[in-house]
Amino acid sequence: MTREKPIDTKVGVKPVFVQLIHSGPYEGPCRVGDRKSLEPETEREQGKQNFNRFVGEFNKYLPSDARLLEPVSIEWKDNFVLPEEELRKLGSDLEDVDLFVVSGGLTQYPAITIAHRHKRPIAMVGAIGTVDVAAYLRSRGLEGYAPLDFDELNRLISLLRVRKAIRNTKMLVALEGDIIPLGVVSTIWDLEGLRDRFGVEHISLPAETLFEEMEKLPQEDARRAEELTDKLIQSADKVHMSRENLLPSVKFYVAAKKVMEDSECNAFVIPCFEICARRIAEEKKVMFCLTHTLLKDEGYPSACEGDINVLMAMTLLMYTSKKSAHMGNSYIVDREKNIVAVHHDVPGLKMKGLAESDLPYEIRNFTFSGWGATIRYDFSLDIGQPVTLARFDPMATKLLVVKGEIAGGGGFDEIGCSLNAHIKVKNAVELLHKEVDFGHHLAMVYGDYVDDLKELGKMMKFEVVEA
Repeated sequence: MTREKPIDTKVGVKPVFVQLIHSGPYEGPCRVGDRKSLEPETEREQGKQNFNRFVGEFNKYLPSDARLLEPVSIEWKDNFVLPEEELRKLGSDLEDVDLFVVSGGLTQYPAITIAHRHKRPIAMVGAIGTVDVAAYLRSRGLEGYAPLDFDELNRLISLLRVRKAIRNTKMLVALEGDIIPLGVVSTIWDLEGLRDRFGVEHISLPAETLFEEMEKLPQEDARRAEELTDKLIQSADKVHMSRENLLPSVKFYVAAKKVMEDSECNAFVIPCFEICARRIAEEKKVMFCLTHTLLKDEGYPSACEGDINVLMAMTLLMYTSKKSAHMGNSYIVDREKNIVAVHHDVPGLKMKGLAESDLPYEIRNFTFSGWGATIRYDFSLDIGQPVTLARFDPMATKLLVVKGEIAGGGGFDEIGCSLNAHIKVKNAVELLHKEVDFGHHLAMVYGDYVDDLKELGKMMKFEVVEA
């Protein structure tokens, strides 16, 4: 893609060390000590040592999610005026700052000044005044955080990365009629509101554009489709369809990705029922399932049936976990054992991590006629593995979140949209009852990310509903 993948986004962290230099060696309610230790030059020298220690901690403990910007040391005096020349030190890389981390002595006033002026989140680690600053800023609609240590700071950075990645997401919405698809009438329909609230952009275009691109692939892209087809066949444990019938689905993926590149999009959604009814899929001998799998495995959220709710939930889950996601219809498999299914032919081969090796898979035709490529993964290989399920409501103000574990799978060897993961949840009936406010597709990633989603809800102003 021509734009950086949002999933690879880093948080620009600007360390700011504040040093209060007193006008002389006096004692009082705010300071005590021998005369030498209270001299301005002694304070300044001690401040330099503390600044170097401060910077050293960042170099040692900051996570890969962060990009460390140039640390700055600023001084102010006991007239309690923060000089403009000191504040100007912050401006050289301001456009790259996502988080100011402030430390030093009597930092409250400088910290809130920086927050008011630059409208960036402020974090202070482990000092007495941290909660003082955080409470002040939050009461005024600004962002203040008080992590107790670098572990908590690093978690904050990880969450800020996800929010930033969401803001850098631009959906390609393929349409075949109305924005509300026939198969998912509960979809998020207010895309302008989605942009205003979360920063998510979109481009809508007729689905026919993708098929036209597929038919006129440049020679280089057509060759790439041929090579990818061979690679998929060679890497599969088993292939249940001919290369001739697999190739059109691969060509559609190449075409979809090319349109995404041209429009600078990094997420994708396309309807199914409308395209099926117009016989376009049968004419082109193509299904979209393989495209969704391949895009997700590259870090690009991609969803079935024009469902933007599940696309947004998938985006949160993928950016948080750095793993490919599965999605599908949800229904109860075993009420007594609290097992539900997540049912669609779109598993990811990178569901254990984008940086990990592909999972074992087979390739199976979707149709009885032999065309329409799907990737099949046997979820029963992962019984006991924790997973997180999620879906936004139609207004994108609430997120349904479910913790579960893999209990098996089904449909691995069947024709049609048959593949499903069986998930043991706390209460299957309660989950399905709560879905009446959300809709029927759920996104799924491996791992427990419920607490992260709760914190993201606070940051991004959506309600988290657990089931």
